[in-house]
Formats: sequence, structure tokens, C-alpha cells
Amino acid sequence: DPERPNKDNLFNFEIRSLRDSRALIEKVGIEDASQFIEDNPHPRLWHLLAEAALQKLDLKTAEEAFVRCKDYPGIQFVKRLGNLQSEPMQQAEVAAYFSRFEEAESMYLHMDRRDLAINLRIKLGDWFKVLQLLKTGSGDADDALLEQAYNGIGDYYADRQKWYFFSIFSGSVFTCRIETISTYFLQLIRIRYPNVFFSE
Repeated sequence: DPERPNKDNLFNFEIRSLRDSRALIEKVGIEDASQFIEDNPHPRLWHLLAEAALQKLDLKTAEEAFVRCKDYPGIQFVKRLGNLQSEPMQQAEVAAYFSRFEEAESMYLHMDRRDLAINLRIKLGDWFKVLQLLKTGSGDADDALLEQAYNGIGDYYADRQKWYFFSIFSGSVFTCRIETISTYFLQLIRIRYPNVFFSE
């Protein structure tokens, strides 16, 4: 229906130079692809080269390509990678950069860096995974982090108006947010029974 198009009606076609660059990177290597992109410059091609160089941990080429496509966050990321001494750590950071979060977390845990795996999940707002990592690790979990995880899960349920689970998780550590819980329950009752009078 032309009046109501959906995503199935859209198609992405790569231009020839992009297809050629991708093929060169895969078959020939970064150096030859770099020369081809130098002869046919375009920000998208430079970005493609930067990503391929990152995958191979060729930081010099990645930084130059990010500079050419004016990707400032990419430049900063490469500089941060350069400060890491361990290659497995660099690989884990690259995996996280490309949104391969499960792979990055697995690498962190393999390096016995549970703290970095937890920080990754905190950045993603994946509080269920944060709680799982805190509970499965050896030693005592950090109380502040544990409380933050429980409150994050409580907020997740509050956003979905699942008040029972909200009350369980937001009161599971040392500080129970009674005022917040009672406010949410009061709002729920007022929505369901609008004609009931409540004295404040």
C-alpha cells in the first residue's frame, strides 16, 4: 500500500566503490584497500577502513581513517585502546565497540576482570546481568553496587507498572524506598478507583 509503507518496502543498495572497498579489505588486505580508498575518497569508505583496521588491532591505520572521516569518538576510542597494554583487553574493548557485548563480557571474565564485565553491563543498563555477575563472583559483592542493581531492577519493573516485583527488588538491600513504593501504589489505586477520596 503506497499510503502506508513499511520497512519491508525499503532496500539498501551499496554503491560500487563501497562494495569494491569491502571486497578489497576481505580478500586483499588493509594496505591495498587503503590505497583504493585514497584514490576514491569518501567518509563512508574511510569509516569502513577504520572498522576493518580496528578488528585487526591496526591502531595506526584505524586512527588515520577515523581522522579522514572526521569521527572524533572513533579517534578517542583508538587513543584509549593504545593506552591498554594487554592485547586481549584491546580485543574485548573492540568487541564492545562493535556491540558484541556477550563476547566482550566473556573476554573480561576470561581475563578475571569481573569488574569490567560489571561496568559494561552497568553502561548498558542491564541490571539483571549486573546482579547475576555480582552474585556469581567470588568474594563479597560491593554493597553499593548491589543496591544500585536492585534499584535498577526495581525501576525496570516500575516502568512497566509491575508494582509487586518493583516492591520486591527496590527493597531488597539495606535501604527500602518505602516512600517511593507507597507513592506508586497510591497512584495505582487512584487510577483504578478515581472516585475514592484519599486524605494526604
